[in-house]
Amino acid sequence: MAVLLLLVGLALLVGGAELLVRGGGQLALGLRIPAMIVGLTVVAFGTSAPELAVSVSAAWKGSTDAAMGNVLGSNVANVLLVLGVGAMVKPLAVDRGLLKRDLPALLILQLLLPLLCLDGQVGWIDGLVLLGLCLVYNTILIRQALKERSASFDEEPDLPKTRLWLDAIFLILGLVALVGGAQLFVGSALEVASSMGLSDRFVGLTVIALGTSAPELVTTALGAWKGEVDLALGNVVGSNIFNLALVLGMTAVLHPIVFRDPALWADIAVACGVTVLLVPIALFAGRIGRVFGGVMFGSYLLYLFLSS
Repeated sequence: MAVLLLLVGLALLVGGAELLVRGGGQLALGLRIPAMIVGLTVVAFGTSAPELAVSVSAAWKGSTDAAMGNVLGSNVANVLLVLGVGAMVKPLAVDRGLLKRDLPALLILQLLLPLLCLDGQVGWIDGLVLLGLCLVYNTILIRQALKERSASFDEEPDLPKTRLWLDAIFLILGLVALVGGAQLFVGSALEVASSMGLSDRFVGLTVIALGTSAPELVTTALGAWKGEVDLALGNVVGSNIFNLALVLGMTAVLHPIVFRDPALWADIAVACGVTVLLVPIALFAGRIGRVFGGVMFGSYLLYLFLSS
């Protein structure tokens, strides 16, 4: 039964990602909103929804190691696995806005995390700080989107309203399918992993993180395949920002995340390391090519091996 639910969840993930990329990209064009902004907000939030649901549920049940491991594992998977696979499908060029605004925001949040954890937990005050930073970041994004939309108001023809409604429906259906598919995927995978006697930290870091990162993986790969490179990159960076600011913040506000497994510090170091390395690569190379994508993918497999 668990295997059947796993396959159903995977099918929903693939179908949802297809609808999300199609609806998000066309809706951005119709509303004159840059695809990068859509990827950083709507798509990123939708693909981070599984992490939010799983982390809150895990923390509420007292499994805070799994909640923290889910966020850290998802962020590492997003950088190494998701971007690696996306780059192997099609080289990913880096948008200037991503360099000036979004990558620095991600870097600040990721490096802030170990400072918040110095007392051995992420408490409700830490959660409020993260949620406040999430609000500031999204306010900046929305203002930028409105500014760019206004600047292009007279440059592009209006699309039919029926087309906009159809794209919006595709976007919503894609989000619903992704969230539902991720829940089925994670639930069945977690059932199998728990029966093998794995620790909460390891389950959160690998099984749950891989499951909740599946929407980002499928969305980014399909986005790259269809040429929606901005949507693909924005999805990953935006998802990592949401994981740290919204998912971790809301989880900590609802239930303090207490460190029970000291190995989580090594996971924090890995998450910080891959984020720090991503900045100079994007800054100096200007794109993530197929060869480096392969290196990233191989690094993730090595990471999983060492974590086991």
